[in-house]
Amino acid sequence: MKLKNRISIFGLLLIIIFAGCDSKNTRQSILKQGFIDTINIKKNINKQDIQDEHISTQIVLPEITQKIQVNTSMGRFVIGLYGKDAPKTVDNFIGLVKKRFYNGILIHRVANRFLIQMGDNLTKSIRKKSEWGTGGESFYGKEFEDELNTITPSYQLGYIKGTVAMANKGPNTNKSQFFICLDEAIYLDKKWTIFGKVIQGMDIVEKISKVEIEENKWGKEDGIPKKPIKIFSINLIE
Repeated sequence: MKLKNRISIFGLLLIIIFAGCDSKNTRQSILKQGFIDTINIKKNINKQDIQDEHISTQIVLPEITQKIQVNTSMGRFVIGLYGKDAPKTVDNFIGLVKKRFYNGILIHRVANRFLIQMGDNLTKSIRKKSEWGTGGESFYGKEFEDELNTITPSYQLGYIKGTVAMANKGPNTNKSQFFICLDEAIYLDKKWTIFGKVIQGMDIVEKISKVEIEENKWGKEDGIPKKPIKIFSINLIE
């Protein structure tokens, strides 16, 4: 039985809406800058079926054009960037890295088995905690467009585990926030620009995704970490 048929048997669970929208009976989430609207999927999925469904053995892998290292209070991981698949997004990211924009920013959202999110400069101020998830800055000085090219290898792969993609408040509103995918992000429609993948230290990303979060009305597995997780620096690897 194909994966999509198995999923239909289990049914669809409620989406946890972090952006104030009404909940809908759909597996698809709408990622928004800040607290991305998310999915709370509570069923057993055969990982081999996911691999067979989403990854063709003949697909061309995205080319890594640059590498960066993210140094956090919970460990380090390395991201390979897809400069050919998403050139403007990668240039924006590298520009922000070079100006040390991300240094001192917190990972402001963790969702166990789904994603971790970061890139909001407002998290540098505890006084602005109520606004965490709404900030960000583009290297270009304004929001920039999505890069969703159906023929690129990264688009064809989709949001597989370790994928790095832009978080935003809607189409063509990208700034500095991004998220890293875990297992259940693979269900997302291809609406958010993919610009890299974790190539070393995925165990650190998974560890981050499992930390305790602050009490909130949306659930126990998605929110702001109880203990702040700081990005000390992001550095280009030459």
